[in-house]
Amino acid sequence: MNYTSANHTTSSGLQTTINLAVYFITFLVGLTGNLLVVVIIIRRKTRKRMNDFFVLNLSVSDLCLIIFCLPPLIYVGLVGFVGSRFYCKFVWPMVTVSYCASVYTITSMACYRCRVLLRPFELPPSKKTVLLWISTIWFLSFVVATPLIVVSKFREDFHGSKCYEDWPNISFKRGYTVTLFILQYLLPLLTIAVAYIRIGIDLTRTKVRRASVTRRGEVSAGGVREENIRIIKVLITIVILFAFCMLPVHLAWMSLDFGGKRGAEISDIIFTFSDILAILHSCLNAVIYGALTKHLRHGFAKYLSRPLSICYEFRNDDSRTTSQRRRTIEASGEEMDTFSFRAKTSFSHKTVV
Repeated sequence: MNYTSANHTTSSGLQTTINLAVYFITFLVGLTGNLLVVVIIIRRKTRKRMNDFFVLNLSVSDLCLIIFCLPPLIYVGLVGFVGSRFYCKFVWPMVTVSYCASVYTITSMACYRCRVLLRPFELPPSKKTVLLWISTIWFLSFVVATPLIVVSKFREDFHGSKCYEDWPNISFKRGYTVTLFILQYLLPLLTIAVAYIRIGIDLTRTKVRRASVTRRGEVSAGGVREENIRIIKVLITIVILFAFCMLPVHLAWMSLDFGGKRGAEISDIIFTFSDILAILHSCLNAVIYGALTKHLRHGFAKYLSRPLSICYEFRNDDSRTTSQRRRTIEASGEEMDTFSFRAKTSFSHKTVV
């Protein structure tokens, strides 16, 4: 995923307003949802499974994408692009790094679930293996973004400032665009599809509940078929959203680099909504996990219900206080007369805002 907002901005006031509204909503929903996922998994008292670490890493990568991508987009929409060399060399490529980490985490989740189903009696991976796996994901993400870090340049003149890619020639640029399409979209999608096909075949053949082996070598009935199916549904939903949301931005770059003048016109049209779809995808993962995964759903309900319960208790306290005041006011006729007299002779003060 290449960052496009520095070079592709819309002149329409209505389009800019819609984009800013979507960016603000996506930023709030994505930031809140992914932070809740991180907090819920970290504070989980039971032993964390491999899937929990993948979900945690997915939320962290989505948070990075939201933080590095959305504030600059909002800033560009409000005041125009004012960048720097640090922004072009670090912030701009970090969007690609975060996106790659998110894609490779989703791919890893599918591959690991396939391994668990096809080899249920193997010991679960150790904590060291989990950390090595996640570290490899981020290392590969930085490797993919390295050419972009090298060719990213900052230019400022009387027309304004912008980030741009300074490739030796157009062939290198086209080659990198095709490489990103393969490594960020095509290859992960094919890998996930093969993993799910193997899982589907295995589940249709297996009618009994599966057992799994704990780290102590004990047979456990925890890895049941129903739980695997539920997790697969979550992954499939995420993959469908990934395929739908991320295809337009890749098509736009392919059209821009290979389509000539006509392709540039088509890419300008696609870029008006492809950035929104790509960023919207980063906040939907947390919503999906919150809705479909049991312990995350309970965690979401727990944390989101606290503000509502505080408001409810405050309202009840206010109602009780009001009822107590009414009972004091209506104590006797004499007190009512005194109250009425005071009410008539008092002044009402208005605060001028």
